[in-house]
Amino acid sequence: MAVTIKDIARICNVSEGTVDRALNNRKGINPKTKERILQVAKLFQYKPNSVARSLATGTTKTIGIICFDLYNNFFAELIDIVEEAAKNKGYFINLILSHGDVEKELEGIEYLASRRVDGLIIFPVGQGTEYINNLKRLKIPVVTIYNKISDDFVYIGVDDRKIMKEAVHLMASKGYERILFYTVNLSSKRSQGINVYSLEQRLLGYLDGLNETGIQEQPIIIEGKAIEKLLPVLLDNAQGFKTGILCTCDTYALNALEYCKKNGIKVPDQLGIMGFDNIDMLKYITPRLATVEYDEKLLGYKLFNVLYDLIKGREISKNLINDHLFIEGESL
Repeated sequence: MAVTIKDIARICNVSEGTVDRALNNRKGINPKTKERILQVAKLFQYKPNSVARSLATGTTKTIGIICFDLYNNFFAELIDIVEEAAKNKGYFINLILSHGDVEKELEGIEYLASRRVDGLIIFPVGQGTEYINNLKRLKIPVVTIYNKISDDFVYIGVDDRKIMKEAVHLMASKGYERILFYTVNLSSKRSQGINVYSLEQRLLGYLDGLNETGIQEQPIIIEGKAIEKLLPVLLDNAQGFKTGILCTCDTYALNALEYCKKNGIKVPDQLGIMGFDNIDMLKYITPRLATVEYDEKLLGYKLFNVLYDLIKGREISKNLINDHLFIEGESL
């Protein structure tokens, strides 16, 4: 049977309050008494009751994370860093995957709230007034990443629109005369009421870049699996124009590269490819993909530390944007 604070107090002939002060390193206790209590706790392998501690302190030392999925390596890597940052502050994480489903996300939020997590990090799928009001009703500190939902909640990310615009300029400077944009099926996601803020910002950046460089009159957008039908047609009609494809993320860039390898399309001779995120697995890919890199470790630590500040009731900025740089690789 597990030893309790009451047991330790009886063995040491002190009050339960004195034991609590010793175990939690609080002031107001004789050093020798504290040492004896700690020795007894160690001898009997005392483990604090997390439920009792939660009731006493009003905290659980846990945070909830709700993410789309882990198929995109970027998300898995980022969550690993957040967990590291949390452990450094004595916190644990509860992870729930929404799989891009608004209802599953809402169920996950309610579940984590019922577990009395101290704060939430959300990769939002949901959006709109009802969704926002549900979050406010919980009265739990919330930080959002990837998709923005409202100025009422802290958003941490990168300037997707600016980065994609700069990416178009970079490709144009390398002589690309026609730039395609490869993204998810945005119209389908919008029709389902799914939050596509980040993806829309990247698309707008692509359009801004085309407008500023003037390299082509019309945007060419490929969505999802349509790449298998559209890309060969577009390359056949290239008419000698140097053509590249700018992808909304590295996962899509890898899809494009795999398609090219299967169909004998030489990269970058026949098609240049650029991704976004610089996920770790790119170092194993040939040719090395051009991509956008930002300090993922800084982003992960910032995510937790900002949430930690909110939990502690500190004032922070509502929008925190991280710097970036371009990795030119061998695919342009």
